[in-house]
Amino acid sequence: MTDGTQPPGWYPAEGDPPGTVRWWDGSSWVGGPQQQGMQQQAGYVAPSAGGLASGQQLADPWLRIAAAVIDGIIGIIISIPFGIGAAFSAFSGDGADVEINIGLAIVGAIVTAAYWTLMNSYLSGTVGKLVLGLRIVQRDGTEPLGLPVGIRRSANKILGIVGQIPILNIIIGLGLLVLNIVSLVFLFSDEEHRTVMDRIGDTYVIKK
Repeated sequence: MTDGTQPPGWYPAEGDPPGTVRWWDGSSWVGGPQQQGMQQQAGYVAPSAGGLASGQQLADPWLRIAAAVIDGIIGIIISIPFGIGAAFSAFSGDGADVEINIGLAIVGAIVTAAYWTLMNSYLSGTVGKLVLGLRIVQRDGTEPLGLPVGIRRSANKILGIVGQIPILNIIIGLGLLVLNIVSLVFLFSDEEHRTVMDRIGDTYVIKK
């Protein structure tokens, strides 16, 4: 359908999953694939550029980066008590400071992962997204995500728990760094602005 002769409508697109259709605006594909028949349900409209088939507008990449900065600051705040505990252990000189520091790091990572998972699952976004009017939605535009989707959407934070274990921390750290770089590329190059975590959770970030 690259010659622009096909009229606008829902058609199977090459490379999309079987049983799905995508909106063709007469010259290009717009929006993501939808289950065949779903696009005929009440409330569904043809997507516009930068939008979902449900009519919701996709979030601007720079706004998502601003939300990530806010969440990063919150992550630092969450880690402060555990950092203080580690410093206290180091100065105590009781010989168990290494084990205590590892334990504190793991607990801190668990708290951080729980924050991201629960916020994504039940509030459709972390504080950074909520403050800036963004929401994480499922493919059909529904929210909240629910725990199973929220866990997938927060898998990088959950993996960060394992990353606190010595030796594994280097491997996990490098893996998460690559994931973040690839996500940044996807955020600006993908027409739906979906990061790696969006793809894992099959979610979209919209402007509410």
